[in-house]
Amino acid sequence: MAYLTLGKRLLARRLYLVLSCILTGLLIAVHLEAARPSISLHVSNIDADVNRTLVGRAVNNTLVVVPVNTGMLYWADNLLCSLQRTDFDSNQVLFWALDARAKTLLEAQGRATYFDASLLSVATNANRNGDTRDYRKMMRERPKFFVDVLSAGYDILMIDADTVWFQSPLVLRDESVDAVFSTDAREFYQDHDAFRDAWRRGDRIPPVCAGVFWMKASAKTVRLYQDMLAVFNGGLRTLALRLLFFQDDQRGLDVLLNDGRTRLVEPLPRGITADMLKGRYRDHAEMRVRLLDQTEVVNGHLLKNRPRRYQESLANLRSEGEDRIAVHLNWNPRDVTKEDGSKEMGFWLLDDGGDCKDP
Repeated sequence: MAYLTLGKRLLARRLYLVLSCILTGLLIAVHLEAARPSISLHVSNIDADVNRTLVGRAVNNTLVVVPVNTGMLYWADNLLCSLQRTDFDSNQVLFWALDARAKTLLEAQGRATYFDASLLSVATNANRNGDTRDYRKMMRERPKFFVDVLSAGYDILMIDADTVWFQSPLVLRDESVDAVFSTDAREFYQDHDAFRDAWRRGDRIPPVCAGVFWMKASAKTVRLYQDMLAVFNGGLRTLALRLLFFQDDQRGLDVLLNDGRTRLVEPLPRGITADMLKGRYRDHAEMRVRLLDQTEVVNGHLLKNRPRRYQESLANLRSEGEDRIAVHLNWNPRDVTKEDGSKEMGFWLLDDGGDCKDP
């Protein structure tokens, strides 16, 4: 009986995923087409003074952006420690200050900031012990920033403060594509079909992570975030989308990247082959997307929950003459906080006084 019950649960889960994908397509088609605004690359709200700051921080037109509020500033310090060990000039980082105090404290350290007081935010570490309502509200504000910066003509390299770098973040730039994403998968693609991920929002692009990605400024990428805002600000008309699929900007990306506009292109991450892409994309899928290798830029789910497999993959990577680029410490912190986990794994780079430890 236990096996029968388990079988029913698995079947129900699969049916739910299939129905979710179908409903996603239907809801997107119905709601977004009516909600889409006219698209122009020159609709940015960034004024001349702010633009001067952006020009001074852009590297080959790419802004390396770190979003941070007051409650996450110690993570920004940890990130900067890791960047000091690479050939990247950390003075080129643009800190997206999410609250006024963070802006003040960062600028007192000589750091460049971008601050938009109109965007909702909280000053505390809103998800220190798990996903919270305040955290989700903050994430739903992020598309406004992306629309402004991309519309101003700047490419964006977005890196969360809870990342540790072993190489320059700029190695993620790829001018041949529209966007390069790290993944949010809970399994390595060598062990589990990337396109059958239980967290997927479609069968074209596996789940991505909005904490580490590069995106080219274009009408296509501006449209992506304008479509997301149309859902977030759609009132009752898009309520079903928000409740079922667009809980935050990362889930929104997963939906929109699977709505037919995008195609996955080479070089592919280990575990995904060219044969797996055949017949998967529409002819009009113009937005070209790359996925980063899961070992080169590992997410916290794999790092924390699949440590042995990660170490095996890292050893294989190094045997091929390559190495990791970054780790993203974004596991679910309900069981183990990011601070405790990073210290256990050797990714906490600050001493008791908050200064960088010697390498």
